[in-house]
Amino acid sequence: MRVALLVAAKDLRQRLRDRSILLIAVIAPLGLAFIFSRLIGSSAGFHATYAVADLDGGDMARILRQQVIGPMESAGFATVDDVATEAEARALVGNGADAAFVIPQGFSDAITGGRPTTIEVVGARDSDLATEVARSVAQRFGDGVAGIQLAIATVASLQGAPPDAAAAARIAAAAQAAAPPATLVDEAASQRQLDMTSFFSASMAIMFLFFSAQTGLVSLFDERRRGTLARILAGPVQPWMILLGKIGAAFLTAVLALTILVVATTTLIGANWGPPAGVVPLLLGVIVAAVGVSALVVSLTSNAQTAGAASSAVGITLAILGGTFSPAAQSPEIMTRIALLTPHGWFLRGLGDLHGADPAYGDALIATGVLVVIGLITGGIGLFRARRLVTVG
Repeated sequence: MRVALLVAAKDLRQRLRDRSILLIAVIAPLGLAFIFSRLIGSSAGFHATYAVADLDGGDMARILRQQVIGPMESAGFATVDDVATEAEARALVGNGADAAFVIPQGFSDAITGGRPTTIEVVGARDSDLATEVARSVAQRFGDGVAGIQLAIATVASLQGAPPDAAAAARIAAAAQAAAPPATLVDEAASQRQLDMTSFFSASMAIMFLFFSAQTGLVSLFDERRRGTLARILAGPVQPWMILLGKIGAAFLTAVLALTILVVATTTLIGANWGPPAGVVPLLLGVIVAAVGVSALVVSLTSNAQTAGAASSAVGITLAILGGTFSPAAQSPEIMTRIALLTPHGWFLRGLGDLHGADPAYGDALIATGVLVVIGLITGGIGLFRARRLVTVG
């Protein structure tokens, strides 16, 4: 064991002096996490600017403006600007406003009189979503008006004559106050999903973790070529001691790199990894998986160049299948299932389980266990096969 520790310490010193490992394990994932979270995360929210031209000024127009359009502004996802004329509203569309509501003159009188009327929605060419929201709001208001008019028409049909103004007002108020047959109820749920900054911090970290985890066993090829390995084996050293030291160095390098990444992404770009009690075991589990998979891949190759290329190819393939470039909620169901065949998918799922109002430590522990099992199985096979790298001269 002392020999294994010495080999690990020697490799760790070499890794720390090697600037390329710093680039691969820390700088690259941190930079990409920042870029992806800003490019994709900035488009995840929705906010629109609307112009309203009330050419009517009646009671129904005020209800539309204050009770239907106004709540969008109070909810924080829209800015609403009032303008005096239709021409001004149209001029703002595409030049400060995403869409405009035009309430025509006689709007209120037409509604109370049971006559048809319209709400005109003018949308900017490049604001499809904001225009669709505005159209839906106008349609919802129109559906409510149609219901009230239907109630008045029903009473008129039953009485054989239209109701007077006072009666029509009472019917409209009763229809408006009636409970709808079906309603949508908002319910706060414990959402187990990473925000974009946290997601890309974690996904880039694990993707580049697989690149840096290969350095342990790959260095055996260089030591064989330089003759260093033969001189070490000339002493009372067993091959398993060297392999254990190489794996230990890769593990410690990964621990150091992930620790730096967690601290850096948290302080510099505002990532939220979750409660340490769940995150730390999960990070250690994914390191075990990365080192194990890398050991298996390297053991199947015959030189450093092939080992590096094969490890990179496997790492990128697992990253794509594991959903490191797209959150599971935005992927097809089949891809979500395929992701759970990779360490990346289990790691990101485990982190998601640790988020929300009530972190699911049990589910995160299951993900950690799966990662450890993956690492032990692949690493065990890899180390068994890698004995030839130490014993063959």
